[in-house]
Amino acid sequence: MQSETKNCQNCKGDFVIEPDDFGFYEQMKVPPPVWCPQCRLLRRMNWYSYRILYKRKCDFTGENIITIYHPDLPYKVYKQDIWWSDKWDPKSYGREYDFSRPFFEQFKELLDEVPKAALHTEYTTMINSEYCNAASYLKNSYLCFKHITGEDSAYTNVVSNTKDSLDVAYSLDPELCYEIVDCRKCFQVFFSQDCENCQNIYFSRDLMNCGDCFGCTSLRNKNYCIFNQQYTREEYYKKLSTFDLGSVKNLQDFRKKAYELSLRSPRRAFQGRNNTNVSGDYVYNSRNAKNVYFISDSENIRYTQLFIKGGVHNCYDFTAFGSASEWVYEATWTGLNTSNVKFSVWNYRNHDTEYTFGCHGSEYLFGCVSLTKASYCIFNKQYTKEEYFPLVEKIKKQMNQMPFVDRRGLEHKYGTQIPIDLCPWAYNESTAYEFFPITKEEAIAKGFTWRDSDPREYLDASITVPEHIKDVTDEILKAILKCVACGKNYQIISKELVFLRRFNFPIPSHCPLCRDRARIKQLNPMETYDRTCDKCSISITTSYAPDRPEIVYCEKCYQQEVY
Repeated sequence: MQSETKNCQNCKGDFVIEPDDFGFYEQMKVPPPVWCPQCRLLRRMNWYSYRILYKRKCDFTGENIITIYHPDLPYKVYKQDIWWSDKWDPKSYGREYDFSRPFFEQFKELLDEVPKAALHTEYTTMINSEYCNAASYLKNSYLCFKHITGEDSAYTNVVSNTKDSLDVAYSLDPELCYEIVDCRKCFQVFFSQDCENCQNIYFSRDLMNCGDCFGCTSLRNKNYCIFNQQYTREEYYKKLSTFDLGSVKNLQDFRKKAYELSLRSPRRAFQGRNNTNVSGDYVYNSRNAKNVYFISDSENIRYTQLFIKGGVHNCYDFTAFGSASEWVYEATWTGLNTSNVKFSVWNYRNHDTEYTFGCHGSEYLFGCVSLTKASYCIFNKQYTKEEYFPLVEKIKKQMNQMPFVDRRGLEHKYGTQIPIDLCPWAYNESTAYEFFPITKEEAIAKGFTWRDSDPREYLDASITVPEHIKDVTDEILKAILKCVACGKNYQIISKELVFLRRFNFPIPSHCPLCRDRARIKQLNPMETYDRTCDKCSISITTSYAPDRPEIVYCEKCYQQEVY
């Protein structure tokens, strides 16, 4: 079989389907995609919303709850312990399939009617961590998202195994860290990026096995360096004692100087190691992985993103989570011992399911919502094994004969992810907005929805925040602050103030959400470009666009320069 060039039904651009791709689609028994990889990615990421929280009432108990569903959405939302309990029966919402109507039209009705879990957490493992989502095994944590295992932490996003850390994104095993992104196994690392096995690091980038460094870039196995200049231990601590990081101005000056140094040091074209035949960025211990981003320990995958800890095999178009899963296609937030799952959102421990939302520990489901430990169900209605398979095949055939037409006039047949017309989250509530920010007008033109800010006035700051942390009193814990970027109100929590005082850092002037999105912008983008190595001039594929100011080396030149 040869490669074929297709025209994307959505953006009208051309894309290529390669022979290996056709082999995967044949194995999965799905038709080749009619949307290009980028349009498919944005569609999946729009179904990936976990960071924006709202208050509304539980439709079962009447209690006030925290949830990812806006109060204006016409859904029933149940608090966590109720949703996972046997106090209600999702099969009571089951219905016959109507062959006179499009599949997705009927699926939307089911999706709208079946109660949703307020948050997507393993609530039994959460201790004093109510304002967290997409999380498990947290203790005394606040505003932690996509976070597995941690204690005494706050303002985290896509991390695991934290301790006493704040403002951390896309990192593993941080302890006493602050304002870091893409760091692994670090202790007391601050305002830094792309560091591993480091301790007592400030304002640094791309350090490995380093300790006691300040404002450094691209160092290995170094200690007592300031802006890449070597000092003795005594000289280092003497000079460090003159740096007053408690001042807002001083902190900004150090960040600027460190960034300017980083522009004069080479960047590696690709973040990762121990790989064979891979393309993308942030890839570790993987093989035969193409067009991937933030994955590890995986093989034979393509168009997959944001697994962090993978163990994923033989999957295409798989966004978020993964973990010990195989043969998955067009899925979002799905995984954990999963096999042969297609077109799903927020599903754990399933096999042989298609078009499901919020179904867990189940098998042989088609078009179901919020089922757990279920088998042989279609539209939440129970069938026998003998009834299930012929009916599923009949529905798939009808989906092609009577496609769903979305609000832009595009047809959706069998073999695509759930249309964004059915998605409960607006573009600017989703992960798509974090990696691919666009305007409201652009989002709507692409078929997405948009959530305007709630029509209420935000309060002016109730105090003037001192420029230096030494001048901050405990009164700030009662104060209302106003973000200098988005204008929304936020507060300083007790553990945050203790941390900032301990390490002599000033009070942040941005709210937690704006700080988190600023950290995500520091990551290499989820796109690749062709350019040449700035040292040897060979062609390379990298996430650094050709017009960016950084010096980018191929892996060979980078290792010669840095290691």
